Amino acid sequence: MSPAKNIPMDAGTALVTRAIAGAMGSAMIGALAYRLRALTRSGAWAATACGTVLYGAGGWPWAVLVGTFFVSSSALTRAESGKQHGRSADHEGRRWHQVAANAGIAALAACAHAASGSPLAFAAAAGAVAAATADTWATEVGRLSAASPVLITTGAKVPLGTSGGITVQGTSGACAGALLVGWVGAAFWRHDPPAFAAAVALSGLAGTMFDSLLGATIETRWTWVGNGIVNFAATAWGALTAMALVRWWA
Repeated sequence: MSPAKNIPMDAGTALVTRAIAGAMGSAMIGALAYRLRALTRSGAWAATACGTVLYGAGGWPWAVLVGTFFVSSSALTRAESGKQHGRSADHEGRRWHQVAANAGIAALAACAHAASGSPLAFAAAAGAVAAATADTWATEVGRLSAASPVLITTGAKVPLGTSGGITVQGTSGACAGALLVGWVGAAFWRHDPPAFAAAVALSGLAGTMFDSLLGATIETRWTWVGNGIVNFAATAWGALTAMALVRWWA
């Protein structure tokens, strides 16, 4: 029940080598994303730091997970088809706190894996990334909905873009994004990949529902609780759910 491992070598040397490679690769990708306006300058620095930790402490499987989120979410954010319902708040690029909110839990899980070797750390990272992907896909796909969103707590109709508002289209997008990350993660999971994919996908959906719940409650009542804090909490919930489900199923 563990993701594919790197070729055995001295643990300290392997960690340093991967960290250097991760820093170089992440810096190049961050610079390209900045030029394409997928990241702001601060977002590019944050992405470089996260990429260094993810690849250094975990390796390719961890970097691919977060890369799946970033590439797919950036493509959806840049899509012109949603202009009639307003441009995405991220159309000028994600800032450092958004990068940290979406990838921070996965980076922490990679550090936990480097320290303990527990395969459940990979499940936690997959669940966190699935939650971040599901939330972004829900937002971008839901932007195209002809029907008004409804508040997750009361079912009352609310304006498009209201925190805690959900739509059928957005929820479908969330399911698709979570499934994508589930199957990407399953490619690196040796024992029962279909069960792993299902567990991660459910965790991602649980994470985005938790995000909406927090958005409808504390984010709208306490001004100091911004979208970044809500997103970070949602990815943490996705990580915890994934660890529980994978331990039980896969």
